[in-house]
Amino acid sequence: MRTPELLLSRLANVRPCGSYRWTARCPAHPDRNPSLSIKQAVDRILLHCWAGCSAHDIIRAIGLTLADLYNDSAHAKPDPVVDRRRLAAKGLEIWRQAQLQLCAEELRARDTLRGAITRMVQAGEMTEEAARVSLEDVYRGYSELEYKFERLLHGEGVLALWRESRRGDA
Repeated sequence: MRTPELLLSRLANVRPCGSYRWTARCPAHPDRNPSLSIKQAVDRILLHCWAGCSAHDIIRAIGLTLADLYNDSAHAKPDPVVDRRRLAAKGLEIWRQAQLQLCAEELRARDTLRGAITRMVQAGEMTEEAARVSLEDVYRGYSELEYKFERLLHGEGVLALWRESRRGDA
């Protein structure tokens, strides 16, 4: 059923109540006031009887089947744009998860190295000047890495990060 006309033609006291919405008397029970809500969705017609009748009882009372409420999707062609967007979003999420893992491992490794340098200085195994030089290497780019990790973690600007990574690979 592409449109609700077949259904609406079999109901009594049908009245529009908005865009793609109607009310009618429910055929499944003695109804004096319209208690049936009808809504046309993208791929089906939705029914709700405020007196509690099931969609199956309503449809059976007017000589239709539940299958008649649905659009014929056997002939529907998949939308390539929608498919491409879905695949792109899935790929971007996979990339985000992988980058999040790499950032976390890099931050953890730098923190471990920082802790080891601190312990070596405290144990007298490394001079403060040597530790300062080593810590400069550890902290180089650390704040950018932390910022990237936070953005990936919260899903903020992921597409921009991906684009930046692609420019860096080229």
